[in-house]
Amino acid sequence: MTDAPAQQHAADLALLRVESARLVATVEALGADGIRHPSLCEGWSRAHVISHVSRNARAMLNLVATVEGDPTPMYPSREERDADIERGAASSYDDLLTELRDTCQQIVDALAAMPEAALTQTAQAGNDPAAMTRLAGADLPGHRLREVVWHHVDLDAGHTFADAPPQAVRRWFDEAVADLRTDARCPSMTLRTDERDVVAVGDGRPTVSGPRAGLLLWLVRGRPDQIVAPSPDQLPDLTPMEDLP
Repeated sequence: MTDAPAQQHAADLALLRVESARLVATVEALGADGIRHPSLCEGWSRAHVISHVSRNARAMLNLVATVEGDPTPMYPSREERDADIERGAASSYDDLLTELRDTCQQIVDALAAMPEAALTQTAQAGNDPAAMTRLAGADLPGHRLREVVWHHVDLDAGHTFADAPPQAVRRWFDEAVADLRTDARCPSMTLRTDERDVVAVGDGRPTVSGPRAGLLLWLVRGRPDQIVAPSPDQLPDLTPMEDLP
């Protein structure tokens, strides 16, 4: 397979293998006490994040089934999804870790085994009818990569977007910028990255600067740790736009 969708599928799958292993290694290092600490997702402990990542893998197996010709909803419902995460978060450390290892491997294997014909078929992702997205089979490894890396960052255990694959960070930064430009709630600003991106929204004031990974962390998780504004009181307020997790 040499077409663009197949190439993107293969490239994202290769990154997903690496990033899944890195996530598992972080959870192994946290230990039983560490997973009970708060995460960057409001109201969630690290155990909630781990539980969610495992359940997302299972839900994505449903998307794989759909693009392969067996239509299956990603989640039964938003309510069941949330309840299942809560049940998982209450599990023991050993059970959470085992489940994470197993489900990470299961979704990687399923994505790797997808037939070529499935790459152009689509499936409905998400559980909110107002925010559902149709994904092609070729997009599924990238969708899962985002879940793995973003929630690895959410564990707040030393792994940041600066540790993520640069090409993926660039993609997510561009997507975040596109979201800013289409959201009426977005305050005016100019984003200036160390990598020389310059993005103006509204009247372009004030300027917020930093590495692309640091600006991404602020845009999607509200953390200003790695960015610079003219003064703290001039940092645009993104709170109305937050949608976690």
